[in-house]
Amino acid sequence: MGADAPTTVFIPVHCAPKKAPCPKCGKLGKRKRTCTREVRTVAYKVVAYLKITYGEYSAQCRCCKTFRNTFKDVLPKAHYDNKVRDLVLDRILKDGMSIERVLESLHREFLLDLSTGFVYDVLRDRATQLDMSEHRRRVLEHFSGTLCVDELHLGRFNLLLATDPLSDLPVAFALVAANDQDHMPRFLR
Repeated sequence: MGADAPTTVFIPVHCAPKKAPCPKCGKLGKRKRTCTREVRTVAYKVVAYLKITYGEYSAQCRCCKTFRNTFKDVLPKAHYDNKVRDLVLDRILKDGMSIERVLESLHREFLLDLSTGFVYDVLRDRATQLDMSEHRRRVLEHFSGTLCVDELHLGRFNLLLATDPLSDLPVAFALVAANDQDHMPRFLR
């Protein structure tokens, strides 16, 4: 009585128009050929892949000779779509889970076998995308005067969090190797 193999589904995605803009200058290039790739996505208790058909284009500009387009919800050369990345972030930041618990949860619910390195990459990528000056301006406008500081142990790293619980705003965060006497005063400044 062995366990049944999980169901695998392929979701077709077509993003190969006859012409597409150059990623550097925006001038339209002509499609030379189409290619396909498979990228993991999320579906409850199912192994799900996006089967993406994309195009390779002849550039009509001097930026490059050829270029490829990408599906908007998948980073170039990524093995997982942005839904997987968002799930990882939600489990850590909203649910307060450790990396080990995130990995167990995503494996149990979505049959994803992610590495801790992937989770750290997701955290770093998201941190670099944040517009911290705009966030600081918004925090200063709505700050209630109450500050809570906490940390999440994420395996090799710790996520230091400062939040305003009354305004329900994250004030600051830092991903550090250790929560020690060097990192905490620097974080609080």
